Amino acid sequence: MLPVIQSDAIALAARSIYRIEDGAGLRIECLSGALWVTQAADHRDITLERGETFELDRDGVAVIYGLEPARFRLAVEPQQARPIAAATAKRAA
Repeated sequence: MLPVIQSDAIALAARSIYRIEDGAGLRIECLSGALWVTQAADHRDITLERGETFELDRDGVAVIYGLEPARFRLAVEPQQARPIAAATAKRAA
């Protein structure tokens, strides 16, 4: 089995946003703090706390919002069509 490809830890301040475009298949792993995740055309509210993960299940814009200061990591299985670097990610204040 091939290893999971992971990004370095990403720090997100409280009330800050991290934006991902076309990230279907990316797994968000909350390392500390609390996050809120939403995806385009998805009415669910996803909240993550330390140790919890969520996999983006659609392309389009996804937003990760810091409910409090938090750290997270993005990961993808090697057999996925796109590596992490191919998904466009932007941080907004």
